[in-house]
Amino acid sequence: MGREPEAVQGQGKNRESTRQQGDGTVIAPRGPLTGVRVLDLSWGIAGPIGVLLLAELGADVIKVEPPGGDPFRAQPGYHVWNRSRRSVVIDLKAEEGRRVFLRLCEEADVIVETFSPGTMGRLGLSYADLSERFPRLVYCSVPAYPPGHRFAGRPGWDGLVQARSGMQNEQSGWRPGPIFLHFPAPSMAACFLLATGVLSALIHREESGRGQHVQTSLYQGVFAYTTLLWQELEHASAASTAMMVKTYPPGVHQSSLYECAGGEWIHAATMNGGTPTRSPEEILGLEPVDYAALFADPARRAAHEERLRAAYLRWPCAELVEAFHEAGLGAEAVTPMSAVFSHPQFVANGMAATVEDPELGSTTQVGLPAVLVGTPGAIRGGQPLVGEHSREVLADAGYAVGEIDGLIAAGIVEGVA
Repeated sequence: MGREPEAVQGQGKNRESTRQQGDGTVIAPRGPLTGVRVLDLSWGIAGPIGVLLLAELGADVIKVEPPGGDPFRAQPGYHVWNRSRRSVVIDLKAEEGRRVFLRLCEEADVIVETFSPGTMGRLGLSYADLSERFPRLVYCSVPAYPPGHRFAGRPGWDGLVQARSGMQNEQSGWRPGPIFLHFPAPSMAACFLLATGVLSALIHREESGRGQHVQTSLYQGVFAYTTLLWQELEHASAASTAMMVKTYPPGVHQSSLYECAGGEWIHAATMNGGTPTRSPEEILGLEPVDYAALFADPARRAAHEERLRAAYLRWPCAELVEAFHEAGLGAEAVTPMSAVFSHPQFVANGMAATVEDPELGSTTQVGLPAVLVGTPGAIRGGQPLVGEHSREVLADAGYAVGEIDGLIAAGIVEGVA
């Protein structure tokens, strides 16, 4: 079945899960980004997840939070998105706070920020402000819209970017008109653009000796998904669009989902490009149909859909999946969300991990999304407490204990007592 998910505990600079060699020596995995330091000034979804990818490949990530902590810490996802990093609280609006930040920049390789355009410039911490002093710095900005966009100053909420980009109109739903996507597609694409851009700039720095400004946005994240209906935009027809929508009568994708006996559901992806030996109707005990004629006659199609749904209800899901596979048809059971993380296969593949969170205790979280066999990286602890590592990080930057105490007393830095 495979190994059980590995418990990850501890706090501090070297929080890494361990593994044991054949001779019994216990060592901490060294990810491919070991030695790279990232200052994380991001919030929301795209920035924290993009930085998470870097952190669990070995980068030393320091989350720089405002006084009181990141205002979005109450979001449940943050306990995953902000794991594997250290936390320092610095008041960047104060001149002394900016001086502290510049000390951290001396040992940093990467800065990631997701503020509205101009925010870092007003603080004197933009790429233009820092690049001359720190020429090897890779500086990544991920606002809502790209530089120069006429809406660059508008709020960067994922749903609003969905609307402005046309994505909500592309995804038709339960009624005519645009539909809000629960999946934060702009942010989820932008997180990978962030990581790809940063890694590319680091590789180029090895040759040139210089860092650069990496720029992407949630808006650009939308158009990373151009394999959606936009691929048919120039030649789209009303009939083609009707097939793809989620309204009732259901389009081609929604008519692939059926309830089986016992309340389980199946996704019967019969349009899978293979050469099946039997049709779904034959397996289900129904009369064969002419699909071209069926889709040309909405009333006939609706009647056939009712027959299909009644037939599926007579089959146990597991038996039907096996029958479809034997016939060369694609089908899988729809796994309930509540069952995913405890599914034996999910656990066996190391996709579930037990992470000790300083606030929640023992939690089950998604494991490493990518594993390099030679340099696997590791989950390095749960989301840190606000300012948990302020003293440690400032000491690493050369501050004496008395200086750190003074900064904390002045409210420039916050730390856990």
